[in-house]
Amino acid sequence: MIINYQILKKEGVMFVRVNRDNFKKVLKKVEGVTDKKATMAILSMVLVNPMVEANLIELTATDLEMGYRVQVPVEIEGEGAPFCVPAKKFYEIIKNFPEDELLLKLEKSRLIIRDAEERITYSLAITNSEEFPSLPEFIEKQGINILGSVLSELINGTIFCTSKDEPRFVLNGIFFEPLKEESKLRAVASDGHRLVYLEREVEGLEEGNLEEGFVVGRKAARQMEAIANEESVVRLAFVNNHVVLRTPNSVFFSRTIEGAFPDYRSVIPTSNKNVLKVDRKLFINALKRVSLVATEKFKPVTITLKEGEITLTSQETEMGRAETKLPAEYEGEPLSVNYNAQYLLDALEAMKSEEIEMKIGEEKTPAVITGYRDEGFLYLVMPMVF
Repeated sequence: MIINYQILKKEGVMFVRVNRDNFKKVLKKVEGVTDKKATMAILSMVLVNPMVEANLIELTATDLEMGYRVQVPVEIEGEGAPFCVPAKKFYEIIKNFPEDELLLKLEKSRLIIRDAEERITYSLAITNSEEFPSLPEFIEKQGINILGSVLSELINGTIFCTSKDEPRFVLNGIFFEPLKEESKLRAVASDGHRLVYLEREVEGLEEGNLEEGFVVGRKAARQMEAIANEESVVRLAFVNNHVVLRTPNSVFFSRTIEGAFPDYRSVIPTSNKNVLKVDRKLFINALKRVSLVATEKFKPVTITLKEGEITLTSQETEMGRAETKLPAEYEGEPLSVNYNAQYLLDALEAMKSEEIEMKIGEEKTPAVITGYRDEGFLYLVMPMVF
């Protein structure tokens, strides 16, 4: 579509030919940073700064604990000053806009969002940008370049194990630990009942100033994953108790969770002699079937192990009871152990191996789950004791 810039300039249009798909992806990440329950209304908004000479729009969001600033290529005519607009409504409008391109212009105290033919028009109230809090500036003298896919994998492979309500705040996030001698970055998460770690090789780790490790909260980790997932390489740094993530057109930061992460190595058993090897998909399907009549909150399942076979049994409830058997390779004493079925499913569904190995100890000893195709992955789960 050809747009007449002279006409648009007379109308006062500031932003021209914004690509909806690219804008939608960026706004989703921006909206994710804002504070949805903010007592300060400005924290639920996005700061929009037109950079006319560069043909860019700079978007900024913060909840005071974390912040995100990103630049989006657009075509601009005329002059424009920074302003704030409700992030959630802005994103929802762009997300549901039916055209591939859209126009934005300012009319007094309103942001007009429309297509070139003016068949679709939205009007959003804007707020003075002077109320928007200033973001800290970070100078990363040292940091590491890491593949976006690797950082995304480290987060996605461990975040399911973080706690949502643990009073020990360090368990409400992911612990990133640099293993400099091995040139590996390890992500660790635990909710007190289970623990997972995943590690990947990262070049230049020994030169990066990542200290002894830091804990990133769930919300911030999800934002980092979304950003890293769309970049080939990102820059990761730890500066003044903040994790900082840079891309060619954006910077994200978040205050890390203070406190020492528990000594997780000390709880990983090394002497479990009962070893179960079972097809991962068969195990997943069996757990799901048995869970259909298990209590919703804890989903207890009893695993009875003997040579060549395991039996999964749900606890007797008002709804009934379920039992299923499947072939497996088992070495050890005949044994029955109770586990939270969902805890097992979370790990198995995060893994890739066709066959998993589960090393099981005594009644109160955590089991350790690994897989030959899941290099650098270890999952620990406590049994349920009744």
